[in-house]
Amino acid sequence: MKWKSVLFSELANKLGDQIVAAKWKGRGYFRSYVIPANPRTNAQKAHREVLKLLVARSKEAVLGNADRKKVWDAEALPYLISGYNLFIKWGRLSKISVPASASAGSDITITYTCGIPISKAGIVRYDGTNWVIIADKGELESGEDKTFTDSSVPAGTYEYYLADLDVLIEGDTSPQPYQAITKWKPDETAGTAVEAKCTVS
Repeated sequence: MKWKSVLFSELANKLGDQIVAAKWKGRGYFRSYVIPANPRTNAQKAHREVLKLLVARSKEAVLGNADRKKVWDAEALPYLISGYNLFIKWGRLSKISVPASASAGSDITITYTCGIPISKAGIVRYDGTNWVIIADKGELESGEDKTFTDSSVPAGTYEYYLADLDVLIEGDTSPQPYQAITKWKPDETAGTAVEAKCTVS
């Protein structure tokens, strides 16, 4: 922020280690400089790790291709932000987890909190080659730690993602990799991001 006055031509941000020029509701003011708190708790570490992974994922899903960027920007237009920012926002508001292992032919319980509007959201499964819709638009619930069942899952290793199934390039059919937003849940106790990945054998 920049500050203009009759005494100073222009001041910006911090002045030494004493004063900060700031703005509140359009009015400029000075306040004492305070070193921001950064206790680096495990909860903070976990959410920062998820954010780092979402940024990397967004570069592939949104920014890595002009057509993908265009449809994501169109999706974000009503929110007055970029498609990249919307992708990150919905990823940070969401979390998804599955058991690390299961027996072939058994059901897998998916636990999720969906930060994507329910009318757009789905769950997709990826086996390293193919993307499959497990929960389609309108099948998920809003709220914390809801569950959905992937029934009679064959042997293989699977990743589960919360996805925006409304984002679609003309000519494509769902599911597409660029619709898949997050496969992570922050583990606030361990300070890590846990991947929704299940090995079925």
